[in-house]
Amino acid sequence: MLAAVIALAQKKNLEPAGKELGLSPSAVYKRIKAASQIFGSRLFVGTNEGFEMTEVGRVLYAHATLPVEQMLLAEEITRAAVQLHTRHLLIGHSTYLPSRLLALIHSSAFASALGVRLEHKAGLTLALAHEVVKGTLHAGLGYLPIAHPDLHVYQIAEEPIVVCMPKGHPLAVRPNIQPKDLEKQPIIAASRDTFPVLHHQIDEFFEDFGITLNVVADAYGPHEAIAMVEQKVGLCLVATCNAPSSVISKPLHPQTLKRRCGLFMRDDNRHPALDNFIKLILEKTAPLNPAG
Repeated sequence: MLAAVIALAQKKNLEPAGKELGLSPSAVYKRIKAASQIFGSRLFVGTNEGFEMTEVGRVLYAHATLPVEQMLLAEEITRAAVQLHTRHLLIGHSTYLPSRLLALIHSSAFASALGVRLEHKAGLTLALAHEVVKGTLHAGLGYLPIAHPDLHVYQIAEEPIVVCMPKGHPLAVRPNIQPKDLEKQPIIAASRDTFPVLHHQIDEFFEDFGITLNVVADAYGPHEAIAMVEQKVGLCLVATCNAPSSVISKPLHPQTLKRRCGLFMRDDNRHPALDNFIKLILEKTAPLNPAG
């Protein structure tokens, strides 16, 4: 009932609240009605814009939200623990991982070699790391660095950063791009909001050469940044794996700016099935990781 109250308070209408909970609109209504009867007061009133909470409803909502969230989290953590013991691993991976790494972890042969069932969840690195810390995911793969005292992180791959530009751009004839070549060039920042540490590394690299990049647009991720390059909004800096043939990509010299991928798990999670997963990942990705 409390979950129904919270969902309706947030969604304002029965149908979207039902979708949130996996219930029919009528089932949500019945739970709201039962909750109102328990407290002897209406919790919602209908308006032209949907259901609005009464004063009593707002009191309930304010005090019920956190406990319900904690109970739902407890369910997720317990379910993840049960699945781990049945050799069902919940693995998160960044949407922007190199294609060869994605192909490896999604390979049926990979799961067969472990004798486990792998269930994957795509997302952004920092969000996945948060789920691993909570215990709702057993491990994650994403971009580094990730700094959290409860996580153990293994580097598994690295790639140089390249400069992507539209075909016909004056810099396209260069064998490589020097930092000074990008001074005053319009730059599209990729993932500045979703993973600011990556953009900070780029800023620091150019600051060492006395250059401040002229950022003219922000992209949610590499794919959007490439789309902007194709439309001649500007140039972007992405990992080699994110540079398609639709644009010109040139190595950045010196090649000290890298994109590093890693595997992360909780320090206190040492289940044999998870240990075997980690060992196999490290074995299969050793050629992709010059750092060892």
